[in-house]
Amino acid sequence: MDFVVELLELLEFNVVINMVDFMFKRVYFILNHTTVTIEGIAKLFLYHIWKLHSLLFCVVSDIGLQFVALFIKKFYCLLGVEIAFSMV
Repeated sequence: MDFVVELLELLEFNVVINMVDFMFKRVYFILNHTTVTIEGIAKLFLYHIWKLHSLLFCVVSDIGLQFVALFIKKFYCLLGVEIAFSMV
């Protein structure tokens, strides 16, 4: 997952969210705004990606571990899955 920001405001969108599915070798480009939250990104993922490919095997992002952890937490919350983190 990657973000291309600071684009010209084309059709009122200025961010492209890139999501790559390595298993099926597909790339998804989702237009959005810079004001999108992590919960918004999780909803976009649920609507555009999850309905086609089901659960995640791996999340790779150059943004950082905090982003990935919050994204997974919000995504599973939308699915109704309770997460119990462990220090193992």
